[in-house]
Amino acid sequence: MRIPLIAVVPGVLTGLLLTGTAPASATTETATSAQSAPVALAKNKIYRSGAAKEIACSPTEPRKGSAASIKRYLQLVAKCNDVLWTRQFKAVGWRFSRPRVVVMTTGTKSPCGKLTSWSPAHYCPDSRTIYFRLLRSQIKDPFPLVLAKTMAHEYGHHVQQRTGIFGTYWSMYNRTQSRTARNLLNHRLEQQAECFSGVFLRATEAYLPVDPREYDYVVDWAAKNATDTIHGKGRNQAWWLERGFDSASPAACNTWVAPNARVA
Repeated sequence: MRIPLIAVVPGVLTGLLLTGTAPASATTETATSAQSAPVALAKNKIYRSGAAKEIACSPTEPRKGSAASIKRYLQLVAKCNDVLWTRQFKAVGWRFSRPRVVVMTTGTKSPCGKLTSWSPAHYCPDSRTIYFRLLRSQIKDPFPLVLAKTMAHEYGHHVQQRTGIFGTYWSMYNRTQSRTARNLLNHRLEQQAECFSGVFLRATEAYLPVDPREYDYVVDWAAKNATDTIHGKGRNQAWWLERGFDSASPAACNTWVAPNARVA
């Protein structure tokens, strides 16, 4: 069975919301409880990497109607994520290798799935590549904060791949027959990536910058509108995003030992 794509988490406003999917597995509906979660999930070294230090990430904001400027913005945000996760990995004695980033304005296919209007960005674990398809609505009226959060979310999936979290998750997914258990694992995977994106936004808050009113609007929108089968309830997605942002630390993003109600 091929490894699935990991799609973008919800988080776009006024027509720019991006959603996606990510197949998963578990042995029981509580397979990732604090008592039973594998070490790679529950006690991963990345949680001990400390609070993220401030990153002077100041990409030039994209211009309305300019796909080229949006591509440049996303590539620079990607480089800022490189800085963040290189530091976090080094703190625990690991070496970080960056993912490839492919930003497209045409086409709908990637090596691991189809990019759609509802899922225009995803991470392919097997090729360690982030695919980002720019929608016409994004090109017409780009929302920098949402673009940056989306890229950071996909980087979160790459972090999961490099730390062994994804491989363990996928192994559990293949061993379960329960749809409910699979959904819960998907939620834990996606909400952790969203928490990691919150860590990134906090580290770049002063430079990106992260406007408090825009950030609050994104969180509120997600809480009210982002519920789906793969990612879980919108209010939980918003909760993990804020948890990552408020803490600025991967330690706050251990969704694998959280109660089911927090990731449902």
